[in-house]
Amino acid sequence: MNQTDKAGHVLSSRILATLIGMAGSFILFAAYLVIPPAGIFSGLVAPFPAAYFRFRHGRGTGIIIVLGTTAAMTKFFGLSAGTFYLVQCGLIALLLPELLLRGFSAARSIVWTTVASVLLLAAAVAFFSMASGQNVHQMAVTEIRNSVAQAVSIYEKSGVKGEELEVLKQTMASASDLVIRMYPALIVITLIAMVGCNLALLRRFTVRMGFTLNITEFSSYRNPEILVWGLIAAGFSLLADNAIVTTPALNVLVIIVALYFLQGLAVLSTVIARQKIAGVLRAGLYIMLLLQPYLAALVAAIGVFDLWGDFRTPRKQENL
Repeated sequence: MNQTDKAGHVLSSRILATLIGMAGSFILFAAYLVIPPAGIFSGLVAPFPAAYFRFRHGRGTGIIIVLGTTAAMTKFFGLSAGTFYLVQCGLIALLLPELLLRGFSAARSIVWTTVASVLLLAAAVAFFSMASGQNVHQMAVTEIRNSVAQAVSIYEKSGVKGEELEVLKQTMASASDLVIRMYPALIVITLIAMVGCNLALLRRFTVRMGFTLNITEFSSYRNPEILVWGLIAAGFSLLADNAIVTTPALNVLVIIVALYFLQGLAVLSTVIARQKIAGVLRAGLYIMLLLQPYLAALVAAIGVFDLWGDFRTPRKQENL
């Protein structure tokens, strides 16, 4: 094969990769928009096709995939959907591979990518508010309340009546008020989950391409010790009788608890890995977390107390 043929082959490979990447990202993000809440899982990995082909064919291919998918989303779902994809997925798809290729650790890559995504999202919201004159916060509040009203309507149509329906309405109203107060934290946690999922996929697939990334096993994940003071400060701030103080404190507390939940999962993963039936135990843990979400609080508590208990260090038995 001469140089011309090689150049043509490389070009055709990149064109094919671009088309596949655009189609993959478009389908994943479109599913996220069209079939919620099931589509949330596809939305988490929507940046992956662009990030993957950035590793395989270079930065230019990744940029073209992101821009092409943004244009396609705008064409079929409107400008807001295209902007949503660009802000939520485009930055992750382009920034995360760059950080990993520069030797950033998994934790630092997740932190910096999430921070950049939050800042870009805040800038986009501010620009939209100034350009349209609409209150984005009020729009979010209205959307949350409408979702709760639809949920109550579904229960009512399914036969729930009387006192049981009233209790359900009060519970859903309290839940909606809580979500309204802490939805910024939920957005940040969603971005962390998105970055983490794509990093895990990249770790698996880039090994086959010969890349050696600075990504350690999840079981070694540990939060900085100073973070516990943020947890304590946010917790005590909730005692203040002022929404200006308690609302930001609640959001900070939710984010920190989520980080300690990850550390708790890392602790349990280490402990489970030492058992003979590790696969069964790991699957059982994830199933229990899905069926009993309240167990997440226990896992987060394990993450907090790991600071003092150091649960991952094997205990040596003394011979008496």
